[in-house]
Amino acid sequence: MDKEGKEKRGRGSGEPRHPMPEQDPRARTGNFDEVALGYREEDAVAEASRCLQCRKKPCVAGCPVEIDIPTFIASIEKGDFLGAAAKLKEKNNLPAICGRVCPQETQCEAECTLGKKGEPVAIGRLERFAADFEAAQGNVPVPPVLPPTGKRVAVIGSGPAGLTCAGDLARMGHQVTIFEALNAPGGVLTYGIPEFRLPKSIVEREVEYIRSLGVEILLDQVIGCTTTLQELLDSGYHAAFIGIGAGLPMFMDIPGENSPAPTS
Repeated sequence: MDKEGKEKRGRGSGEPRHPMPEQDPRARTGNFDEVALGYREEDAVAEASRCLQCRKKPCVAGCPVEIDIPTFIASIEKGDFLGAAAKLKEKNNLPAICGRVCPQETQCEAECTLGKKGEPVAIGRLERFAADFEAAQGNVPVPPVLPPTGKRVAVIGSGPAGLTCAGDLARMGHQVTIFEALNAPGGVLTYGIPEFRLPKSIVEREVEYIRSLGVEILLDQVIGCTTTLQELLDSGYHAAFIGIGAGLPMFMDIPGENSPAPTS
C-alpha cells in the first residue's frame, strides 16, 4: 500500500460519520414533508472519503442485491456523482427508494469495517445522494436493454418486489406487464410508508424509470377477479411473478385514524 493510501485509510477510520441535514423540528410540526433533507455535495464527498475501500468488500456481502458499494462510493469521492448512480443501477432499479427506507443498519452498514470500532460509512445516505443528484440533472439515462427474447412475463403487484422484478426482466429483454389491483403503482411504497419518510414524488419518479425500461403497468387489475392467473398464462404470458404484498393492514381502532390528512 502506498503512502497516499495509508493516509487515506487513517483519515477515514478517524473521522465521525457526517450527519444528515434535517428539517427544523419547529417547521415539521406544521407539515408532512420529508424530514431528512439529504447530503449536500460537500457532505457526500466528505462521507465517501471515510470508506476504506476494503479489498474483501464485506459491505457487498451484506447487500441483498450485491451492489458494488466501494466502487460507487469511490465515484462520489472523486466527484463523479453520475458515475456513482450508474454503478448503483447496475444492480438496483430503485436506489432513491432504497437509500431512504432500506435497513442499511442491519445489512451493508452492519458489515462495514469502520463499524467494528466506530461508526460505519453512511452507505444508505450516499446511495440516496447519488440517485437524487442524477434525477436533479433531468433526462435520467436508460441503461442498455438486451435484445427482445420473445418471452412475455406477467408481474402481479407493483410494490417494491414487483417493480424490481419487472425492471430486471425488462433489462434482460423480456416483455413485461405489471398488473396492479389499486389505482396507483407502488404498493407499500405508496400506501404504507408516510410522506415524511418517503415522498410520493420519489416513488412516482422511480416508477417512471421502470416504465422507461419498457415495462407496461396496468392499474385496477385484481388478478383472480378481473382475470385469473391461468387466463393470463393462456393468453400468451410465458411466466408470472406474484408479488401481492402483505394484504390488508392492521388498524389500531383509535379515534381519528380515518381522518383525512391536512391539506396545508
